[in-house]
Amino acid sequence: MIFGTYAEDEAYLWKKFQAPEFDPSTGIDQDTAAKEIIKFAELDAPPPIIKARAFEFLTEKLQIEVDPHDFFPAFACWRRRPCPMSPLLRELQKRVPLRQIELWGLLNQSGASNIWIDFDHSVPEWDEIIRLGFPGLLKNAMDWREKHRENGTLDEKIDAYFEGIRITYEAILRMLERLIERAQMHKNDRCDFVAASLLRLHDGPPQNFFDMLQLIYLYFIFSEHIDHLQVRSLGNLDWMLTPFYDRDLKNGTFTDEQMREMFDHFFMQWGSIDNYWGQPVYFGGTKADGSTQINHLTYWLLEEAAKLHLPTPKIQIKIAKNTPDEFIDKVTALIRDQHQSIVLVGEEGIRHIMTSHGLTEEDARTCFISGCYEFGCRGKIHSTGTGVGHLNMLKPFELIFNNGIDKQTGKPVGVAIPPLTSLKSFDDFYRLYIRELFWIIDANIKVVDDFEQYLDWINPTNVFSPTIPNSLRTGRDAFATGSDLNVTSILTTGFGSAIDALSVIEELVYTKNELSLEKMAAALNANWEGHETLHRRIVSFKNRYGNGIAHVDRFAQMLSRSIGSHVNGRPNARGGEWKASVHCAKQFIHEGAKTGATPDGRFAGEETSKNASPAMGADINGVTALIRSALAIDAASFPGDFPLDVMMHPSSVKGADGLAAWRKLIRVYFAGNGAAIHFNIFDAEELKAAQKNPEKYKGLQIRVCGWNVRFTEMAKSEQNMYIRRAENITQ
Repeated sequence: MIFGTYAEDEAYLWKKFQAPEFDPSTGIDQDTAAKEIIKFAELDAPPPIIKARAFEFLTEKLQIEVDPHDFFPAFACWRRRPCPMSPLLRELQKRVPLRQIELWGLLNQSGASNIWIDFDHSVPEWDEIIRLGFPGLLKNAMDWREKHRENGTLDEKIDAYFEGIRITYEAILRMLERLIERAQMHKNDRCDFVAASLLRLHDGPPQNFFDMLQLIYLYFIFSEHIDHLQVRSLGNLDWMLTPFYDRDLKNGTFTDEQMREMFDHFFMQWGSIDNYWGQPVYFGGTKADGSTQINHLTYWLLEEAAKLHLPTPKIQIKIAKNTPDEFIDKVTALIRDQHQSIVLVGEEGIRHIMTSHGLTEEDARTCFISGCYEFGCRGKIHSTGTGVGHLNMLKPFELIFNNGIDKQTGKPVGVAIPPLTSLKSFDDFYRLYIRELFWIIDANIKVVDDFEQYLDWINPTNVFSPTIPNSLRTGRDAFATGSDLNVTSILTTGFGSAIDALSVIEELVYTKNELSLEKMAAALNANWEGHETLHRRIVSFKNRYGNGIAHVDRFAQMLSRSIGSHVNGRPNARGGEWKASVHCAKQFIHEGAKTGATPDGRFAGEETSKNASPAMGADINGVTALIRSALAIDAASFPGDFPLDVMMHPSSVKGADGLAAWRKLIRVYFAGNGAAIHFNIFDAEELKAAQKNPEKYKGLQIRVCGWNVRFTEMAKSEQNMYIRRAENITQ
């Protein structure tokens, strides 16, 4: 039986990437593969060929399955990280002659920044993959190899680049043959159905709706689970699937019900993988004629996502002036009623940001959405980005008030700190803060530029590169220097908390003279112990970011412009540019843990604010005031991304009137060039009940930063912070 078995299949699907079982006769398991892969480090060959031979080994030797309970093959590289390729890449990294290891260690250990080599943000040119399929991508790459040969540009390095692609894609085709053979062994109608699709994809591009789903899934597995390069968007899924869905429905190839079942199996692959950060996919957009790309399949996909109610894939939806009101209401109802994993991105804000940095309106219209809320060029030009380094905007306060000594390492970090008595005015203090901030930025850039020049040594992207036309034209690795735009981003942590700290110092130290910098230093270095009266005064301080207070929000403008002007446009080591981002991922927890007490009232080790949002509980004047504060920032200062987190009480968005008011709020935010916004709609009592009785709330999801997690799986300390936030909203 091919269709009508989803309920029976679900148990297998959940286990597929959690606790799979394979027939040992089909090959080796992933742990054995990880041990054997290291032998390829001994090959006397350029890195693209070393990695391609390792990829070939994995595709030939890993255990596989095509199970009757699934429409998509299983691979014995089900664990994302570490994957079987990881040990080889660690060995290749050791060969890189890095010069900034000591500085890198100091930044990470101190929490001034957190830096790692980023292979987590690739977005292929899905249109190329769909147009050519796996064999077409191989042929196109080999045609370009011959063009380079004819033009006299095929030097040894470029030839190795193309040879790596050849070995990799020929291995992909042979693995498809293995999967077809395995499927046919089962003598099962569904397995034969899957085998027929695999054969079509072995021979050419996708021919129907199911082939499209299979192609997307297979590319993802080949890139992320075997080639060790994360795929940070499954593409503009509604727009990509619509022509196949419509044609198959019209021709009677599949019924609507059959395509829903195949799609449910498709989405469940990532439900089972359960990547903590979530697997991004985006819907919507604007057509060239200015009309909306929201269509019947967009609604269809949302219906299926709502039915499955998974934390991942996470859905990113482009919102523009042309987006229908009823569609926005459908989306927000899912967020309100199901806490669905959805983020809204504003096309007007993205257009403002991209055109402010030399790109065209067409580049903005056709941009992809990826990762948590990032956006980039696709089509005529392609951008590839890395997110390396998280600027801790609270660390300068710790250093200023501790004579430049980091409390984590006991070592000096940053610029020389003058006596606090020499800081006669707030301007003196602010200049010192900015000098410290810029020192951390410059040190971060120095470390990253040191290793990013070697990305194609450390992890040649043989699966990804042939999907990027400019990579083939130049013969350069697409994730290193081969995309049209090779972007490196520095992210920020504690933006809102830093504003609050500056506001406290300006008002209490310099304007009202309620305390001295020396007294503040004593309180901070004691983690407020023995200074409880002062701490209560600061905790009750109302002039904080997120409340629509102009003289506070000016710090948001000053800091964003300062960071943007210092970072944006600086040359990176990949032939591209640096960009600033106000996104922080989970560093608001990790860097907070490495940061001492700060003038905003934080205790040492507590989390910081996240993204462009206020500190937890700081925004007490309502969501309209919060939006006003966020829009005081010129989003173009943060071309990496510009997200805002909002928590609202369920009563504020109750019923049709609540959805209408919510929609108006969203439209106001995006009209003001807000780029991304996501919502948590919670009652504190519901969160407390879930904490007390987790077995009754297993499906309860919460938006962390750019992804959803199950509330009951969070650490209790994290749960408590969301409960505290919800209590403030209630009050």
